[in-house]
Parts: sequence; structure tokens; C-alpha cells
Amino acid sequence: MIKDVRRLLLGIPLLLAVVHLSGCDRLRSLTHKLKSVPGGIPAATYDSGQVTAIDASSYDAFVAQKNKLVIVDFYADWCGPCRMLGPMLEAAAAAHPAVVFVGRLNVDQAKEFAAGKEVRGIPDVRIFKDGREVDRFVGCPSEAEVLARIATLAEGITPVATTPATPAQTPAETVKPMPKNWMPPGMEKR
Repeated sequence: MIKDVRRLLLGIPLLLAVVHLSGCDRLRSLTHKLKSVPGGIPAATYDSGQVTAIDASSYDAFVAQKNKLVIVDFYADWCGPCRMLGPMLEAAAAAHPAVVFVGRLNVDQAKEFAAGKEVRGIPDVRIFKDGREVDRFVGCPSEAEVLARIATLAEGITPVATTPATPAQTPAETVKPMPKNWMPPGMEKR
């Protein structure tokens, strides 16, 4: 029976969050059993190049990007509102290519770091321009509000034109032969 219920709920993580928040202890125990099954309940997946996973060590470099609107989403896999907000942030990044970049930081994997950044509830979203925080919100507002807020903050940022990468030189092109009578400094020929 649990396998049948698991198959039904795998595609509906939002329903699972609602069930978990309800007052029914039997449903809570069922969701707990489903989460403990190998493979569990899938977290939202993000395949855009503008949405990346970050951690405590990459946070400062990610936030300090110039001429970009950088969004840091403090989230957890088990959090229902975080799962609802993730696709909204991805849509906002897709609406502003090369301007809006989203970094997702899992608070379960970086508890001390999140506490140091004063993350009290999740999802906690912080928005940066040129390394300076310009906005933040906690919770999951409506999609229209998220998109409008990010569009307003992204105004005036023009994507930096990237120069095409030069082809890498082969070792034969970079290494030059030594002169015939070369000697290391301080050495003399006998």
C-alpha cells in the first residue's frame, strides 16, 4: 500500500507538504515513512545555467558579482514553500538572461553559516547588486509579486558582452627551443 501511495505522491510534492502540515497524525506518519523510502520524494530540480547550488565557501564570491542581480535563496529540501518558490526564481532568472543569477544554499547542509547570516525562517531570499544587499524577503509571496520585484530591481542592468574565448595554444606553439649554447646563470663552459 505504501508503494502505491508513494507513486501517487511522488509527482505532487506540494500536496505532501499540505498533508504534513495538517493535524492528522496518521497522515504525518505516512509522509514520514515515504520520506524514509530510498529515492524518497524528489526535490525540485533546476537545470538553468543561471540557477546554481552554492555553499558557505562560495557565498561571498557569488554575491560579489558585478553588473548582475544576484539572488541567494536559503532553502531546505523538506520545505514546501521553498519548493514553490524555486521555480518562480528560476522563471525570473530566465526572464532576464545574463542579468539575474540565482544561488540556492541548503540550510540543512550549512546550519552554522545560515545562523551567522541571521536566517530565521525559510525560504529566505536576499537580493544583491554589485555585492550590496538591495532587498530581501522571507516566505513565499505570489509569483506575480516575485517576478515584478525582480524585474524592478533588474532595470538598468545591462548584460556584459562576453568576448569569444581565444582558442587554446598547443604546447608546440608556446614552447620555444633553447639556443644552442645556452647555459644556466652562473655556469660556464669548460
